[in-house]
Amino acid sequence: MRSKMVGATALCVAFIASGSFAQDFCNASHSGSKKTVSFSVGAGADKGETGPIGDYHYEQWNKSGSATTDFYEDGSFSCSFSNTDDFLCREGLFYGQNSGKDPLSVGNLVADYSMKTFTNDKSISYAYAGIYGWMQSPLIEWYIVDNWGPASRPNWLGTSRGKITVDGAEYEIFTASANRATIEGNKQFDQIYSLRSTARTCGTISITEHFKAWKSKGITLGSSLYEAKVLGEAGQYPEQQGASGKIDFNYAKVYVQNNPPSSSSVATSSAVTPTSSEVVSSSNSVPPTSSVSATPTSSSAVVNSSSTIALPVERADFRMAGSAQVFDMLGKYLGTVELNAGVSVKELLLTKFGKSGTFLLKRGASNKVISVEKR
Repeated sequence: MRSKMVGATALCVAFIASGSFAQDFCNASHSGSKKTVSFSVGAGADKGETGPIGDYHYEQWNKSGSATTDFYEDGSFSCSFSNTDDFLCREGLFYGQNSGKDPLSVGNLVADYSMKTFTNDKSISYAYAGIYGWMQSPLIEWYIVDNWGPASRPNWLGTSRGKITVDGAEYEIFTASANRATIEGNKQFDQIYSLRSTARTCGTISITEHFKAWKSKGITLGSSLYEAKVLGEAGQYPEQQGASGKIDFNYAKVYVQNNPPSSSSVATSSAVTPTSSEVVSSSNSVPPTSSVSATPTSSSAVVNSSSTIALPVERADFRMAGSAQVFDMLGKYLGTVELNAGVSVKELLLTKFGKSGTFLLKRGASNKVISVEKR
């Protein structure tokens, strides 16, 4: 048994070191079964479709025009749209209406993502990529924006509430209010944005740290988290039914991490007035600017490839309750399991997947190889 485990572990170490596993998710590919959502709507009309896929939840929505999205059970998705006013596609965690899940009490929410294609077509006047969701009681729409195009600061972002540093990068916080369609019907609601200072196409976002930072700025959060999903959104302003393009997230996973980062990982500063080169016109149109280029990066933990056994069978920090992602030894994402104190991980895997095999569990930067034999 030990020789089998050492062999499996060594294979996994080599796999991670070679950049083929989740540690190098910037180069990942879509995997698992998929659901294709496709529909068209008339000028000025809107339509959405939402539902479960694997361990995740998806949504496609567009106002005017047509759109098609392939949603994969591994959390990734690829979207295309034509002649729309506004379009969005997203996939991730779903808690539901009036969930009662406090955003700061659901666990340490984290997202890993990689975006292979992000439209910056001349027909687009705004586009966002990052993390998106709603909170209720009170009703709040929230964004963590890691990439954009062609303008980073459209006039509807509202009032700057200062800058923070999360995941080693600076974000500026904005708050605004709006009155239109919501998850509760047409009504007024508040909006919160965290806008990254430099665009990127791949990385890890510590969602909960943004929630903490917003609260530290005196911003009211909802008491019920509705969702937390990786998002691609694009459209025209003013609306002319002409936005077309494609957004492809080749990797996207939102999960609850077992070890919350220290609160010291969030540094705040007072509000800063943007420089002239950063200001976007406050008129009713969003002026086009040069496209943003970003070099993909990954903030995942680095495994020492020289180690013979870098993933020991027992890890003290891996015995805590929470969600873990499960992969086979070829790096294919299989799903998630919920770990609880006193529960056998092997029994969980056997119940979940119903077969023998060697699995790799990932929770944030921690990894663990588990061998399961069906009796």
